[in-house]
Amino acid sequence: MKKSKRLTPLIPKELETRTFSTALDDNYISNCRVSQETIDFATEEALHIDKVVFENVNFLETSWPRSEFVDVVFLNCDLSNADLSRAVFHRTEFRNSKLLGVNFAEAGIRHTLFEECLMNYATFGFTLCNTVSFVSSSLRFADFYQMELKNSEFQMCELNDVNFTETSLKGIDLSTNSFESIQVSIEKLQGCKVSPNQAIAFARQMGMIIEN
Repeated sequence: MKKSKRLTPLIPKELETRTFSTALDDNYISNCRVSQETIDFATEEALHIDKVVFENVNFLETSWPRSEFVDVVFLNCDLSNADLSRAVFHRTEFRNSKLLGVNFAEAGIRHTLFEECLMNYATFGFTLCNTVSFVSSSLRFADFYQMELKNSEFQMCELNDVNFTETSLKGIDLSTNSFESIQVSIEKLQGCKVSPNQAIAFARQMGMIIEN
């Protein structure tokens, strides 16, 4: 079955540049650009962010669980260790950004791009990824435990020591990605596309002895 095309953010060509504090209005931020700023803001309330570009922004100890991001771009940003659990992302892009240890657990991520991002130790447990692209990114030690990958892809990523336990990899093409070892549930590998060398690695993981 042919995969659906990922939708890109619907961002106006011209956006007013504002500071985060002046753009935030009753937990809503919309139709603006936030640039060259350090944001130190945590809230127990869900934020609603719509048609916003964050560029060269450093997010400090960000805790925005259950928030909603629609038509949002993060460019050259640092969201390391942010808590974005149970958040919703739709038509969102993360480009050339640092996402070390970000918590995406139980999030709903749709039509979203992660490109040239540093995502080691990020957590996606119990998350739904629908039409999500991970491209040229480092995902070492990332956790994809018991989550759903629907119409999604990994291209040219570093996946060493990623945890895919209890996650179905049916329809996922891993062949362009690099890893020496990943954690998978063998029964969930059916329909996963791998390179010959990766197939050998999985066979060894199953306890098979490979002879030349």
